[in-house]
Amino acid sequence: MSARCARVKQPLGVIYTIAVVALSLFISLPSQAAANLIKSPNDSRAYQVLTLPNQLEVLLISDPATSKAAVSMDVNIGSAANPKGREGLAHFLEHMLFLGTEKYPKAGEYQAFIQSHGGSHNAFTALENTNYFFDINANDLAPALDRFSQFFIHPLFSEEYTQRERNAVHSEYRAKIRDDNRRVYAATQQIMNPEHPASRFSVGNLETLNNENGQLRKDVVAFYNQYYSANQMKLAILGKQSLDQLTELAQQYFSAIPNKSTPEFTINTPLYDPSDLPIQINIQTLKDDYGLSLSFPMPSDRDYWETKPLSLISSMVGYEGDGSLLALLKSKGWANSLGASPGQSFDNESAFSVYIGLTPEGFNHKDEIVSLFFSYIASLKTQGISQALFNEEKLLSQQAFQFLDEREPIHYVTQLSQRMADQTYPIEDLLVAPYRLDRYDSDVIKRYITQITPENMVLALQANSLNSDQKAPYYNTPYQVIPLTSEQLATWSKAPTNPELFVRHTNPFIATDLSLKGATNESTQAQLVPTQLDTGVPGLALWHLHNTQFNVPKADVWFTLLSPVAREGADASVGLHLYTDLINEQLNKLLYDAQMAGLSTQIYSHARGISVRISGYDQQIGRLLTPVVSALRHPELSSERFNRVKQDLLQSLSNADKETPYNQLFSAGYDFLLHDPNLHEQTVAAQSYTLEKLSALIDRFYQSVEVRVLANGNLLAPQALNLTRTIKTQLSPVTLGEVAPDTSIVKIESEEQFTQAVPVKHKDHAVVQYLQAANATEKEAAAVTLINEIFSAPFYSQLRTEQQLGYIVFASPMTIRKQPGMALVVQSPSTDIQVIKERMDAFMQAFTQQLSELDETTLNRFKASVLARINDQDRQLSDSTNRFWRDIDNQALSFDKRERLSAYISALTAPELKSIYEEMITRRLILQTLSTDPDL
Repeated sequence: MSARCARVKQPLGVIYTIAVVALSLFISLPSQAAANLIKSPNDSRAYQVLTLPNQLEVLLISDPATSKAAVSMDVNIGSAANPKGREGLAHFLEHMLFLGTEKYPKAGEYQAFIQSHGGSHNAFTALENTNYFFDINANDLAPALDRFSQFFIHPLFSEEYTQRERNAVHSEYRAKIRDDNRRVYAATQQIMNPEHPASRFSVGNLETLNNENGQLRKDVVAFYNQYYSANQMKLAILGKQSLDQLTELAQQYFSAIPNKSTPEFTINTPLYDPSDLPIQINIQTLKDDYGLSLSFPMPSDRDYWETKPLSLISSMVGYEGDGSLLALLKSKGWANSLGASPGQSFDNESAFSVYIGLTPEGFNHKDEIVSLFFSYIASLKTQGISQALFNEEKLLSQQAFQFLDEREPIHYVTQLSQRMADQTYPIEDLLVAPYRLDRYDSDVIKRYITQITPENMVLALQANSLNSDQKAPYYNTPYQVIPLTSEQLATWSKAPTNPELFVRHTNPFIATDLSLKGATNESTQAQLVPTQLDTGVPGLALWHLHNTQFNVPKADVWFTLLSPVAREGADASVGLHLYTDLINEQLNKLLYDAQMAGLSTQIYSHARGISVRISGYDQQIGRLLTPVVSALRHPELSSERFNRVKQDLLQSLSNADKETPYNQLFSAGYDFLLHDPNLHEQTVAAQSYTLEKLSALIDRFYQSVEVRVLANGNLLAPQALNLTRTIKTQLSPVTLGEVAPDTSIVKIESEEQFTQAVPVKHKDHAVVQYLQAANATEKEAAAVTLINEIFSAPFYSQLRTEQQLGYIVFASPMTIRKQPGMALVVQSPSTDIQVIKERMDAFMQAFTQQLSELDETTLNRFKASVLARINDQDRQLSDSTNRFWRDIDNQALSFDKRERLSAYISALTAPELKSIYEEMITRRLILQTLSTDPDL
């Protein structure tokens, strides 16, 4: 699969003194960008770019219809600027900004304010930039901006929290110490150019962030003063206010950020020393996976943003249909996945990268696989990327931009603030740049293809069984650098073209009819609900909504096949998993073409049967639906394909015990509560599965099924009925009937407590406490949702910030099959299980008093926050489809669950909340890790 991503340039910043900035406010006005931003025809929002007198560039987005405001500040400095010996300092600084400012000195005040006003927040530190972002109820933007802007004006960096937050950063580092992605990257860093900042540890731990004689605070303040400057920041604000009002807010809250005229931080050294190439590194993983990655350093392609040569090459190499490298490798049983993308990119260089997920058999043929890769590159060099294929890619990009889905505000502003830092293209192209593909330039494309040679290669082999002679620092990843022989390089350099490998043909699934059917919906969003249509067949239910409120010629056609066979234990669960994996494999070439043309398909098994989701341009849905359902009913059960998917499933099961500890606890909890087969039972079942056994299961599954269909989008009722008839016809001969039993959940009685210890291969200790409501009523569901809203911010602040139990601390609603509940989570690198439980219990007991003292004004504020979350607007078609699908699954067929839940929340009193909470904490499932304390 190819991957396309907008590259982000990450420079740096500096400032005037505060006095100079204050003076400039009286004599200067913001400058507005002269050019208008090119926006999607499907985008009704208004945009403006301005530069404040302190040289802070601001993107304003006015969306009067939005229910959420969102803000992102991108600071063009990241871990690349960490001083030697202070690895992780930029990341530590990111943490410290959340822990109090001169105006709002209380640590946790910002988080509590955002949480209690329907919002969320986060931040991340990358190599070249640090990004801070939040969203909040649209009416609460101004006070949130006041708090947020103070991070960049007067942060406290208090000594007390400097010492404490070292532990939080160390906990974050420890939580990922057995994450293979981190471990593999840590090993790869060892062969990078040591002068390149990407080669260095960036997260930080107690060692790199040592605080002898209070030096850490001095260092973090110095780093902040040196690099956090208005002229090296990019701010994006999305709100319901007009552009003029947003301009006033930006001036009011962000003009005081000092501008020190900090120069741009640049990276000029190459990521790999050319004299070290080619090179191979073997990396020993923890998971039972096999992988091969090939990376090729190249000249920067920033000047070719309208041509996108590396994206085009990625699209060709990552293709999965006829003639593709992956199709050939799969036919040989050597690979199960392939991804191609532009790799790490800097001002002075770019890269092209390929990752191939190998089978165990493919691992034994790794040299041949590399040879086949270069055979495909030889075909690409010979055939080139034709004008016709370029035009097709251009058309697909144009369609994607024309019918651009509205993203969640918090993700949208974060994306745009980073993109603002990329000064490759004019500001008017800020929104359209990732979709621009204007000029076909075969010479430029060839120039980059010629860089893909064995002599210019970084080859990384990943497997659990590889030998090693060194260990990467911090993550203790075993690795070995292997010299590539002259014989290998000669073979790969002379790899001939292969008749089975060729540049792809044009795509048959591209939509040509992009019209909206019928009249545009004028109804309010709340009135748009599906109607059940009469299919004339018992056991075949169809809900339909002609929905064009998002102005896209797209539809979602989702259906599920429900059968009691799915609840027959591990054999059935594993068998249906294998079955859907086989179908996905069988249809992979077809589905990949459809995906490229904007038509996605998901086929998966679950606790009650099998589901299929087809989404995209409605013109082509029927063309895809027929072969999908036909394959379901008449699968090609080849032993070769079966053995491959079985091996893949066994690897996945064997790797489950290497997930993050608290995630392993959640899995164990779901198994217990839903009577699902556990990991051991599934593994035993998978090991003994045969093709004959699978065939028998499929026959039994289809003896009688219940079919539920949802058609939402640019489809009229007759079309939805025709598609449903296609499903019925292709499933024939199948007996349809209402036969699917619902799944049940273990009911925990009052004063009943279950404790389960789960063995994990990780040194962190984790506890998950599941609190179950007494009854599965809508009123209790409303109460649990509201209780969690009040509970979660102080729980995080007390156990993480104040008590420093660990980096992973949170509380979340946990509704399972209509049964309300809450999950409380703590994962710690140093605190014992018993202490964690005691601290959690102490907080839960103290929270009862907080509910007793809850005044009506505070309660109403929390109610408003919860109601804003529940009733948040649908921003794209999939939002509404997901909501309707959940209601169909829960048999809430009036489709007014949000309204009913909102009514209950509005009516709840503090005494009712206290009573429900006190009852809930007497009904617990406590899950805790039993660490095997592996040698890391």
